[in-house]
Amino acid sequence: MAWVFWVWYVIGAGLLLTIGVPKVLDVSNGLFLVFYALYALSLVRKSTVQTPLSDRSVSHANVISMRHLVSAAALMWLGGMALEWLGVHTGWPFGQYAYSNTLGALIWGVPWTLGFAWIAVVTGGILLSSVRGLHGWVGKVVRACLVGVWIIILDLVLDPVAHARGFWHWGGSGGFYGVPWSNFVAWFVVGGVLSLSIPLLTLSRRIRRQAVWLYQAILLMFGLLAWQHGITGSVIFALVGILLAEGSYRYDRRA
Repeated sequence: MAWVFWVWYVIGAGLLLTIGVPKVLDVSNGLFLVFYALYALSLVRKSTVQTPLSDRSVSHANVISMRHLVSAAALMWLGGMALEWLGVHTGWPFGQYAYSNTLGALIWGVPWTLGFAWIAVVTGGILLSSVRGLHGWVGKVVRACLVGVWIIILDLVLDPVAHARGFWHWGGSGGFYGVPWSNFVAWFVVGGVLSLSIPLLTLSRRIRRQAVWLYQAILLMFGLLAWQHGITGSVIFALVGILLAEGSYRYDRRA
């Protein structure tokens, strides 16, 4: 799955940053989210699960089952789509907004690919969130908070750019480049809750490195797009996110 994602990424980023994606290739925008999600899930699949053996938190590792992974992904897709539908039709919890069909055909006002976007960002956050030494629900809650932070950083870059390029449109004014602050709070909470569907993981150095590159690549692409649109705040957050992800990887490697 890795090579499919990276080929799509290089071509897509090249088009977005130069001539734009031709109308005939509009379907590629939605497929990018699908490949993004599948690549992140493939990294989870290659990781191991912490399984407590005693109340002293001694654990051993085993591979996450495909059934569990598919179930978790389905829950993220359905949960994300349900909340997006609620947001589009009521303005809660994200704020007032509406989608164009740039990211795919709309299902009751929501592109079908948005469920995959939620899988991608939540799973990507999980892969970056190390809770070494913590187990059980304590570890999952701490990880959920870390996932929320990674997702907020990503959204501070992604959402203003998507708004500027017409992927979706925010109503009202104020917030962060037209994006209401309630949206970022909701991303933190929703992302953290959805992350609870995946058990605590132990990542090899190689998998962690790939996860960091994935996160940094998304920030780099949208950071450059933000720079093109003059969205300075998002450019700054892209740089901060890239550096934090790299620092987190290097710190975790030494621990």
